[in-house]
Amino acid sequence: MKILLISVNRERMPFPVFPLGLAYIAKALREKGHQIEVMDLCFSQEISVDLNQTLYQFQPDLIGISLRNLDNLTYPASVSYLQEVEEIVGICRQSPSLRLVIGGSGYSLVPQELLRFLNVDFGIVGEGEEVFLQLVRSLEKNGVISPSPHLLVKEKPFPHLTEGARVFPIRSPDRSLFKTHRYLEEGGMGNIQTKRGCPFSCIYCTYPLLEGKRTRLRKIPEVVEEIHRLTEEGIDYVYFVDDIFNYPPSFAEALCREIIRRRIDVKWSAFVHPGFLTQSLLNMMKEAGCMGIEFGTDSGSSRMLENYKKSFTQEDIIRSSKICSKLNVNHCHYLLFGGPGEDEETIEESFQLMDQLDPTAIIAMLGIRIYPGTEMEQISLSQRIISQDDNLIYPHFYISPTLKGRLSEMISEKALTRKRWIVPGLEINITQNLVEQIRKFRIRGPLWELVGRMKKPRLKPLA
Repeated sequence: MKILLISVNRERMPFPVFPLGLAYIAKALREKGHQIEVMDLCFSQEISVDLNQTLYQFQPDLIGISLRNLDNLTYPASVSYLQEVEEIVGICRQSPSLRLVIGGSGYSLVPQELLRFLNVDFGIVGEGEEVFLQLVRSLEKNGVISPSPHLLVKEKPFPHLTEGARVFPIRSPDRSLFKTHRYLEEGGMGNIQTKRGCPFSCIYCTYPLLEGKRTRLRKIPEVVEEIHRLTEEGIDYVYFVDDIFNYPPSFAEALCREIIRRRIDVKWSAFVHPGFLTQSLLNMMKEAGCMGIEFGTDSGSSRMLENYKKSFTQEDIIRSSKICSKLNVNHCHYLLFGGPGEDEETIEESFQLMDQLDPTAIIAMLGIRIYPGTEMEQISLSQRIISQDDNLIYPHFYISPTLKGRLSEMISEKALTRKRWIVPGLEINITQNLVEQIRKFRIRGPLWELVGRMKKPRLKPLA
C-alpha cells in the first residue's frame, strides 16, 4: 500500500522537535513492504502548495497524520494548533476516496473528541506501530474494521473505554525519510528515546496516560548503536527525550558505560529526576558526554511538591543541584507556578531556593494545562475552574484562586530583578525572534545555557 505520513507539528519554540513517533511508524510500515512517503511540515513555507504537490505526485492510498501537541502549553501566551490541523485535513479531503488515520501523543489525549472535530476516518490511541499495521492489513483485505480501545472508527460507535496501545519491545526508528540535519542545524540537537512509561503520579502529567505506568526499557546495545549511526551522519549533539533519563538508575549507568566502552564521541543533555542523581552517576554521565541537565523541579516549596505529588523532596532538589555545581555541569530547573495551593508564600519559597542554588538557568511556566484523565482535571472540576462542558482539546489552565489574577504580575516582577530566569509566557529573556537569531550561529544544545551570560534580564528581547 502507498502510505503518506504527515507530521503536522510546526512549533519551533524553543527549537523544532524531530517527529520521532512518526519515524517509529515509518519503520514498522517499511519492514512490511509498504511504499512510504513522509511529509514533515515543520519547515514548509507554503503548506497548501507543498501538500497538494505531494498528494498529486505520490497518489497515496492512505494518509497517516501525526499530532504531537494540541497547543504550546504556554500561559498566558497560549496558542492552539488545531486550526492548522483542520486546514491540513481539509486539503487531504479534496480527494474523497482517500482514507485518513490520525495518531500521536496530542491526539491520544482526547481521541474521541478530536476524531469528531477533525472528521478523520480512523484514530489510533497510544503507540501506533502495531495498531497501524493491523489497520492497513484490514484495509488491504477490504475487511470489516472493528473499533477497539486502541482504534476508533468514525462511522461506528466508540468503545466505552479507550486506552493507549503499548509496544514491547521498543525498536529503533527509521529516520532515513526525514531531514535530520535540518533539525540539527535549526534545533541544535538530535533526539533519542531509551524507554517508555512512567511509574510516578504527578497530578498534571500525561506520561502515564500515554505510555503506561510500567517502565519499558530498550536494549542498551540498540540504543547505543542508534546514537552511533547518528554521529556517523554528523549529528554531534543529542537530547534524550525520556521523561526521566536516570530512572531506573542502574539502566542509566549501564547506558553510560556502553557509550564510554564504545568510545562514541557525542554530547548530550537529558531530563533528570533529582531524587535519583548521585555524584558517581553524574561523573559517569559526564564521561559519556553529558553537557547539561534539566530538572523537572516544579517548585521550591515543600508544600507545593506535596500538592503536585512529586516523587522527591526539597532536600533532593538541593542535593542534586549542588552535585551539578560541584562537577561543573550546566543545569536548569523547570518550575510551575499557580498550581493547587499556590500562594505568595510558596512563590517566594521557590524564588528564594533558586537564589540559593544559583543554577545555570530557571525556566518558569505559569498555570497548569488541564488534560482529561489526570488528577488535575478532577481538582479543576471540583473547584469549578472548568466545567463538564469545557472541551479540553483547547487549552484550559489551572491557576490557584488564591492568586486572584495576580500571578503574571508577581512572577514578572520577581523574575525581572534576577538573572538566569526564562519565562516563555511573559517573554522574559526569550522570544521567537531571539531564538531564531541565536540559531543562526549554529549553537548546539539547549538555549537556556546562554541565559547566564546575559548582563541583565530583558522583557521581550529582540521582539
